[in-house]
Amino acid sequence: MPDLADFQANFARAILDDDSFDRLSGQKAFAVYRNTCARGAVEALRAAYPTVDMLVGEEMFTQVALDYRREHPPRGPVLSEYGGEFATFLARQSWTGELPYLADVARLDRLWLESFLASEPAGIERSYSRGSRVALHPATRFAWLAMPAMSIWQAHRNPHGLVELDPVWADEWALFTRPGLSVRAELIDAPYYRLLLACVAPAPVAEVVSAVAAEFPRADVSELLHRAVASGAIIIQ
Repeated sequence: MPDLADFQANFARAILDDDSFDRLSGQKAFAVYRNTCARGAVEALRAAYPTVDMLVGEEMFTQVALDYRREHPPRGPVLSEYGGEFATFLARQSWTGELPYLADVARLDRLWLESFLASEPAGIERSYSRGSRVALHPATRFAWLAMPAMSIWQAHRNPHGLVELDPVWADEWALFTRPGLSVRAELIDAPYYRLLLACVAPAPVAEVVSAVAAEFPRADVSELLHRAVASGAIIIQ
């Protein structure tokens, strides 16, 4: 007779469509339970990656989500946290060569979700001087993309419906902030991206300004800093 640990391990494998545990796999009640678990994981992933779902279609997404679940089953009870490796998983699939931007679109879906779920900091200052320290707001997410994935993402997430798209195939920089209770997504430029990088660890304003100016001497760093504070991308400590 298997011990409890062996039974639990076999049970978990059987839930993931492994028919090796004959004691369970042949039972109709267990099949219903297994299908319910699979559907829950698929729908959690679909909710987390709606733009990917729109791009590949419902049927294709379901199959991809099932494949992902076999490699990365849910590890906890909070399904909103499920799917953190989905973009990397997509990048490894041979068929995504026809949609080279798909993995980056998945990254953007994930960044939107992380921004939406992030905590709110306490005690935000509203003004700053060169002696102040600045840091990223907990809800701020940003990314460099090697192709126009952000333009594609924005076109599909437009609240008024899909917009006509003719992207320039070049690098893009994406930013997600959460002013108030809603997430705001925007395209930014390289100097703004560099400013955000300089704020990943809390740093003095003067140090941040110097880092950006050294790399982008023509950038109006003061304006970028004001813009970042006004949008809530960074906070003053």
